[in-house]
Amino acid sequence: MADDKFALRMLSRLRFKEKTSSLFMRLLVSFFIIIVLLVSFILYSVVFYRGSIKVEIIKYNTLSLQKTSENYENLIGAIHNAVLSFSLDLQGTQAQTVDYVSAGTTMQKVQLLLSNRLLYLDNLILMYKNSGLSLEKNRGTDADSMFGRYYNSKDYSASFWNEQFALPYKFQVLPTSTFAEIDSTGRAGERALLPIVIKNDQLPNFYLIALVQADTIYSELHQTISDHFYILNEHDQPLYTSSKSEQHTIPKFKDSSGYVLQDNVYYFYRTGASGLTYIHVVPDTSISSQVRWNFSFVLLLILTIAISVIASLLLSVRLHTPVKRIIDGIQKWNTPMPWESGIKEFNIIHDKISDILKTSRDIHQDMSEKESLLRYYAYSNVLKKIRHQHGDHTPWIPSNRPFVLLLFKVNYKSMLYKMQVDEERATSFIREYINRIIIETYSDSLTFQMENDQILSIIFTEITDPNIRYILKQINHMLEAEREYCFLTVTGSGGTEDWNEAYESGLEQLKQRRFNDETQIIMETEHQNEEIRLSQAQEEELDANLYNGNDDVVLQLVSRVLGRMRKSNESSQNVLLFAESIVFHIQKTLQQRNIDYTFLRQTLTELPNCHTYEQLEAVLSPLIKRSALLVREIKAKRDHIIEFVYEYLENNYDKDITLDGLAEKLSISRSYLSTYFKEKTGNNFVDYVNSVRIDKAKKLLLTPDIRIQDAAQLVGYQNINSFNRMFKKSTGFTPSEYRKK
Repeated sequence: MADDKFALRMLSRLRFKEKTSSLFMRLLVSFFIIIVLLVSFILYSVVFYRGSIKVEIIKYNTLSLQKTSENYENLIGAIHNAVLSFSLDLQGTQAQTVDYVSAGTTMQKVQLLLSNRLLYLDNLILMYKNSGLSLEKNRGTDADSMFGRYYNSKDYSASFWNEQFALPYKFQVLPTSTFAEIDSTGRAGERALLPIVIKNDQLPNFYLIALVQADTIYSELHQTISDHFYILNEHDQPLYTSSKSEQHTIPKFKDSSGYVLQDNVYYFYRTGASGLTYIHVVPDTSISSQVRWNFSFVLLLILTIAISVIASLLLSVRLHTPVKRIIDGIQKWNTPMPWESGIKEFNIIHDKISDILKTSRDIHQDMSEKESLLRYYAYSNVLKKIRHQHGDHTPWIPSNRPFVLLLFKVNYKSMLYKMQVDEERATSFIREYINRIIIETYSDSLTFQMENDQILSIIFTEITDPNIRYILKQINHMLEAEREYCFLTVTGSGGTEDWNEAYESGLEQLKQRRFNDETQIIMETEHQNEEIRLSQAQEEELDANLYNGNDDVVLQLVSRVLGRMRKSNESSQNVLLFAESIVFHIQKTLQQRNIDYTFLRQTLTELPNCHTYEQLEAVLSPLIKRSALLVREIKAKRDHIIEFVYEYLENNYDKDITLDGLAEKLSISRSYLSTYFKEKTGNNFVDYVNSVRIDKAKKLLLTPDIRIQDAAQLVGYQNINSFNRMFKKSTGFTPSEYRKK
């Protein structure tokens, strides 16, 4: 009896194991395990990261406010500097009467300042105390008419603006107000403007009102999705608010930046260097809604689990059923049966096995045919020192057998691109031509494509074999018919052991190619002549003329160097390097002049396609002329401070000139003049003074009866040693050498 119970337990265990070990159960359990793991990971991720989301949201709002405040601070500083610089150029601001000619000129200057869209200025109003005149971009009138009719506001009357003369501040941002023009129909052209008052210490009876487009700069500069933005002054008075309907009671802030939670509202604040406080108001509901559990998310998670379970069950059944039938068919494989079976899956397996055997035979045959391709890969790896997982041993590479590597570098001309022919395909055709010519003499040679424009032929013979020269003549003759579309550089190197060294030698020979568009054959490594390049004096001359926009002198200098290169048959590499250096000199000049130089990139891409001196000059000449034109246009736009410095130096270069003296004449500080001159001209003030004096000395030295000492004194140098040193630094020659030259 006990034995029967034991047998029944064992039988039930075997049946259970048989059922659980089936493919269906294993698939189903595997899918369930994956579902449980994914759901566990999702729930853990949500719970784990839920606590940090709120912190990240607060950090995001803090950083966005920081960026917004920096944008506003930079804009206010730019407006301050621009308007203050503008005031330095005004004449007659202290006069008792109105100079209408000067006023008209001032209006034009105001329009020019307002054309700078980065300042977001709607208008600039100049207030004159003595004459009572108010001047803006389009008109000049008295203060009552200006602020009663043209710039009417309920917050700012004409008396308010007149009272500002007596107040001691130099710069102040006033609260935003709605300004409009009063006409017969009422208030027209209403717009929210932020007034900024700027006063100049040197002009006590005059100040300027910059009217800034408040809503425009908010839409351009704010960096948050919140629509509640405030600006307060140092007295916590609101200067601007973005929300016209809902207003908030701003709390008191203790620190210069941070946030305060009050009445379920977050107030993110930051005080800038100007003393203004910038505030973003974010309701706590908008933050909390992003971190609380979402009903839609829970419902979607439950629905996803249900769909995954159903899909797992269906997929397990679909996978298990055909496999079961296949196994049933395989189990009957040895029974006598016709080729066509009633079991569809069995017929499919039978057919597929036949296909596999046929495919195996085809693969074996294809592998035999592809052995040459594997040899190409093997040689390519050896030549380029590419290691593979089976080590360096390659059965196709012969040892102790002499070889010659013929390297073909293909260059295509513009005619090929007009025919819309792909370079890689054209290189493949050329490889076939070369292979046919070589294989007629050397049947065991290999010719394959190393790069998109590089073909390599391996010939097993000595480098001194005369047939090599004969083959190259044939190839050259073949390419003569295609010279309209391309030309080649052919190099030859050989050896018995080091394949990579021979390949590197061929690559070095490619650098010896001369600058022309004809096929060249280079079989020996030549000694490189000294590279022709610009001397230091020529580089200084080049930079100076580029900086001054003298394209004729630059073109003559470049033409002379290219002529020397053509005469000495310079290598293509050196010629293109020289051309690139000219482009980089132009780039440096445009950078110094603060001119956009992105168009130079197109020239750098065109240079490698230049194969003759005529093509190179056709690329460089328009570039030099264009850059010189841009420089001359910049020079034509110099402001009054730079013009005054230039004119003063031109008339007083022989006197004692100091930066302090010029700054005093301009009523500005020494440091401001130094920085301003450097920014506008790209030169230091002292360097420019020396350049003017040296230019004047050059002209004096052309007169034989003027001594060098006299020339030095006439241009402002009292010390002859200082003159000699600065003259040689500027020209590369001493004064006596320059006079002889």
